Amino acid sequence: MKVSVEKQPHCLATLRATVPAGLVQKKVEKLAGEYQRSAKLPGFRPGKAPVAVVARKYKDAIAEEAVKELLREAVDQGAKDNDLTVLNAFNLRHGEVGSADLDLSIDLTLEPDFKMPDVETFGLEVLEEVVTDEHVKGNIDMLLERMAEFTDIKDRPLQMGDYAVLDYDATVEGKPLGEVCPEAPSTMKGGEGLWVIMEEESMWPGFCAGLVGAKEGEDRTVEVTVPEDFAVPPLRGKKITHETKIRGIKSKKLPALTDEVAQKMAGRTADELRAAFRQRLESAASEQTERKKRAAVVEHLVKSVEFEVPASMVMGEARRVVREIVEAEQMRGLSDEDLLSKKEEIFQHAQMGAQFRVKADFILTRLAREQKIQATREELTEHIASMAQRLSMPMDKLVKQLVKREALGSVEGEVVRDKALDFLASKVKVKPAGATT
Repeated sequence: MKVSVEKQPHCLATLRATVPAGLVQKKVEKLAGEYQRSAKLPGFRPGKAPVAVVARKYKDAIAEEAVKELLREAVDQGAKDNDLTVLNAFNLRHGEVGSADLDLSIDLTLEPDFKMPDVETFGLEVLEEVVTDEHVKGNIDMLLERMAEFTDIKDRPLQMGDYAVLDYDATVEGKPLGEVCPEAPSTMKGGEGLWVIMEEESMWPGFCAGLVGAKEGEDRTVEVTVPEDFAVPPLRGKKITHETKIRGIKSKKLPALTDEVAQKMAGRTADELRAAFRQRLESAASEQTERKKRAAVVEHLVKSVEFEVPASMVMGEARRVVREIVEAEQMRGLSDEDLLSKKEEIFQHAQMGAQFRVKADFILTRLAREQKIQATREELTEHIASMAQRLSMPMDKLVKQLVKREALGSVEGEVVRDKALDFLASKVKVKPAGATT
């Protein structure tokens, strides 16, 4: 078989092959024999019909199968002779299967050709995530919230950090907010005796700032403009007027963490509770440091290693990213109309992310090959079990689906790339917090 490969830009190539007539005939005869063993034709017992009869009956099917097998052999030969990795093949063209030589041609998507940098000389470093006493205290304070005591304040006006007890109405252009936007959270529509913590992001940005300095019993009008990225789309950019009355001002005090309080909350002493929180936070900090190492090395490689990536793979990944973005926006309450208006922005964002991911996958795949990194059966099983858990699906059912879709190889690739990323992350240095050099 004579095979040639003509490379083209964007990781594409065209393979052409001429299969000698004798080889074509051998392939057809072999397939006819296989068909004959299971053929059921009138007048013959199963598998007993003459090969010539079977060949005439299934001529088109045999020819199609012969082309597929010869094509696979041609692609394998072309890849081996030219040291190529073929990702997929498409747009097959071929002559008629008969007594003459058979001409085949097909377009290929190739793995990009690039040189990996020396991973031993990265020189990358990330700042270590550390846990301080303040972190521990902050987390314990959240636990102490349920035992907080509130004290009425009578001798001063509202200030940030207080709790304001309010009666208020909210209107948009003179109409009640609930009428303009029924889907808005009930607390935003107004009410009586509502407690609002005086923080910048409470209710709407700017709302609490407009109440600072108000005294108990005072009436105050507060106007805010809803941010353009607010979670309830119909209210974005709207000016909302609040007619408020300050019914009370309260301050919150958390109890001291004594052994008695710790025992009541968690069945431990105060020191044991602090130690448990520190251990949990340090574990999370360690994981965050590892994530930073992995992110740093991927970003470095994607930026420093130059090569083209197959447009078809970027487009496929972009479509997947678009689906993720659309699903997330729909969960946030974005309407189909709003999604349609943002489609170009969404697709551009998806394309950028897809280009990065596809390029990173090629780099990690190449590294795994060079470092002979492979997935063990146990690692593959663990990965599939994790997938099944995320999908809330029995593992055996997921395995059957993966086998049916011929996707086990893709799953194995994910495991291998993840191990390659672990290998790269191990080359990143961790800079102690507070270090100046």
